[in-house]
Amino acid sequence: MISFSAGASTPTDVNTLTKDFENTKQKLEEAEVKQRQVLSALYQVNKKVKKIVTEKGNLSQQRAYLEVNNRILGQKITELEERTKSQRAMLAERLKAIYKLGGPSLARFLFSSNSSASLERNLKILGFVAGRDVEVIRNYSRDLKDLDTKKKALAVRLEKIKNLETQIAQQEKLLRSEQVMKNKLLDGIRKSRLFALNKIQGLREKSLHFNIDDAGVFDLLFKASFSDQKGNLPLPLQGVVTRKFGLMKGQDQPYTFNNKGIYISAAKGSEIKSIFGGRVSFVGSVPGFGQTLIVDHGDHYYSVYSHADAVKVQEGDEVTQAQVLAQVGDVAFESNPGLYFEIRHFSEPYDPQLWMKGL
Repeated sequence: MISFSAGASTPTDVNTLTKDFENTKQKLEEAEVKQRQVLSALYQVNKKVKKIVTEKGNLSQQRAYLEVNNRILGQKITELEERTKSQRAMLAERLKAIYKLGGPSLARFLFSSNSSASLERNLKILGFVAGRDVEVIRNYSRDLKDLDTKKKALAVRLEKIKNLETQIAQQEKLLRSEQVMKNKLLDGIRKSRLFALNKIQGLREKSLHFNIDDAGVFDLLFKASFSDQKGNLPLPLQGVVTRKFGLMKGQDQPYTFNNKGIYISAAKGSEIKSIFGGRVSFVGSVPGFGQTLIVDHGDHYYSVYSHADAVKVQEGDEVTQAQVLAQVGDVAFESNPGLYFEIRHFSEPYDPQLWMKGL
């Protein structure tokens, strides 16, 4: 039953207030769902941006490497062209000299020897000199052709890399725009959420002017929510945190682990208690975590308790804050017995140490 202070309010006032409260709670929940969706999408966009930045760096290095090689090939081609030009000029001079030796002069050179062996030798010398010059020029021409082929191949690769860089720059521009858009959307959702929270607080303050005896209405307006208890939740058991939330490097291996919860070392048989009231939504074995319990605290908040033993509740049970759920059992992958503990909102893990007092 609902009673009212004389002349202060009417049943219609209370009904309007409770409906407004329920609608605002619904809007708050919708804002949190949207925030979760946008954060998830923003996370994917950020991953793509990070990948593109890495690809840009790799392409930039490849382009710089190819440009250096291209310059070196250009220098080699220039040097080889100069050598070929010089060799051709030298051959031309020799041919001119041989031509000038034509007639009596060439004959005197060829037949100045006293024997046929000397004559044969002189003929070979002329042929060898001319032939060697021609072969050198041929080698230079072949090398020039090879260098030119390599340079053209490099130019093709450079063009491909530049095209890829252009495409990636366009993709990055689109992703950056998407980042800005989603951040603006997220900012709007956060403002809506804050507005809903402030309105809920205002409705609660307004309801203080009413003399409400109805337990259901009172609970609707004033029952503590899980999110309101951030920083003041009790410990699930007495112990020492030996593994914290977040990234952690293994002691015996060079791997980095992403802990989505914390590990609290405690004696085997220590009592594990619910950190807040709620309903047991899961009891069962989870590979790598042993016997596990999950308590639904409403508003999509959950607490997770792993490596449990002697479980005292079942799925569907309503539990209160500090109620004993189980005891610490054996832990296969830890040096000390204890509890692996998580806090999640939807599927997002939160750092329990930010939510609990005494940690």
